[in-house]
Parts: sequence; C-alpha cells; structure tokens
Amino acid sequence: MKSIEPKIEVLTSGLGFIEGPLMEGGVIYLCDIQAGLIKKVVGGKASILANVGGGPNGLAVGPQGYLYVANNGGSMRWEDKDGLILSHGFECKDYDSRIERIDLSTLKVERVVDQVNGHRFEAIDDLLFDPRGGIWFTDLGRDGHRSRTYGGVYWFDESTQECKEVAYPLRMGANGIGLSPDITRLYATEYGAGRLWSWDTPAAGKLDCTGNSPHGGKLLWQAPNAQLLDSLAVAPNGNIFIASQPQGVFSVISPEGEHLADLQMPEHFPTNLCFDPNAPNVAYATLSSTGTLAKIQWDESAF
Repeated sequence: MKSIEPKIEVLTSGLGFIEGPLMEGGVIYLCDIQAGLIKKVVGGKASILANVGGGPNGLAVGPQGYLYVANNGGSMRWEDKDGLILSHGFECKDYDSRIERIDLSTLKVERVVDQVNGHRFEAIDDLLFDPRGGIWFTDLGRDGHRSRTYGGVYWFDESTQECKEVAYPLRMGANGIGLSPDITRLYATEYGAGRLWSWDTPAAGKLDCTGNSPHGGKLLWQAPNAQLLDSLAVAPNGNIFIASQPQGVFSVISPEGEHLADLQMPEHFPTNLCFDPNAPNVAYATLSSTGTLAKIQWDESAF
C-alpha cells in the first residue's frame, strides 16, 4: 500500500460540517450537516441553496433534474474544539430521518420517503440512483449514550412507492454506498466496524445476499487500526475511494479488495469526494472539521 500526498487546492473554507459533494453542470453542491443546509459552490464562492433542516448527509441528481437529499434527521451531538467542528453521534429522540428532493428551478423541498414496512428510518446517510431504476440508500442507525439502533441498505422505487430492506443489519452503521461502473456490484461501508462490504446486484432492487454475514454481504476490505469508514465514491476505473477517519485519508481499494493507496488529507475527518467528470485523477473532497472544500489531484499511475 502506498501513501500518496496529492496536490491540494483549497477552494473555500468555513462551510460548516460538510459532506455529500456532488458536481453537476459546473456547480458543486454539498451538505452542511450541522446547520441543516444545502449549499452550492461556483467559482470558489459558496451560497445557500436550501434550508432543509435535520441533518442532510448525501446528495444525488435524479430524474427531471431534482436534487435528492439523504437526511439523517438531525438531533446530533456537536463539539467546537479549538476552532474545529467535531461530531459525537446522535441523540435517540426528536429526529426525523427522510429522503427529500429539491426542485432546482423553484427550490421547493418535497419529502420522498421516511419509512419501510411501517418503521421510521433512524439516520439515512447516503443515496444513489441505479440506472436500471430506483434509489439505493443506507441507514446508519443511531448511537445513543447507552444504546445503538441498527442500520442497513435499502431500495426505493419512487414511481411505485415500493421501499425494501435489502441488507440488514449492518450493526455498526451502513454509511457510504456505491455501484461498480458496470452496475453489477453494490458497495457499502460499515462505519464503526471499518468494513467495506459488497453484494452482486443482478437487477435494480435485488442483491445476492449469500455472503457469510448477518446481512448477506461479502467482506471486501477491513480497515486497519480501528479506522472508521465514512462515505465512498467509485472511480470510473472501478476503484473505491473511502473517507477514513481519524487517520485523515482517502483509502483507495481495488474491486478485488486490494488496498492500493492512501491519499493523505490535511485534516483528520474527510467525509467524501466526487470525481471531476473531465479528469479521472481530480476530485473534490469535503473536509468536515474545518468546513473545507478542496480540489485534489494525484498521479493516476501511482496505483
């Protein structure tokens, strides 16, 4: 495994506790989880797109150009320590987790889904659209002071309103989610356990849950040194980039589960990145404790 120091350009800082970067049409959208805001950055200048409340955690562009938001529901514990914003998990009351969407032409916010099989979601973390139809998303669960609720992987078809629990439980919290470029495999991180799981997915909303785990996934990679695995993004070549905390790196994992490299970040709590559609070795990363949006660039031949 290689340790790589990529070229880092700070685009803007002081954005709050940020996650869920998404680049669309030259605009970078992101979530300010602590403030309950969706922000956009154009030419290095940030502005507020919408106040959705709760704890917006992940973003995806859906049909008709709507911006979809994975909202963990808020009621989180925060600390401001020496100018850094730190998250200390969730309270287990007074939260409202949901997926919602924003009409980018009117900025109207609409609720999409908030329960499965009569159970309200605990802390929806991230989401993506399957080109075959439907939305894959994760629920992190909640870690109270003396208890924990479980998370899992879910699928929702907005046209039929069908919502399914497809991989449960990821006991230490389902966090990042991604599809392989050929859409035949689904990946998810188990945050507190530092594990990357994979499932074959023969069709939209269907997973091969024959792996040797409670949720049927196959263990692709176990992070060393008790690292926490936050959100992930899948590169065009199939490699998986995972925000690893508190080591402060993006771990690069091959589709075969090989730990190829660590991209070193200037702070301990990167949360996610999105790739530049015009350059496979350029990405935009959210560094949460300083509220920094950074452009990072690396030598693709390094791994």
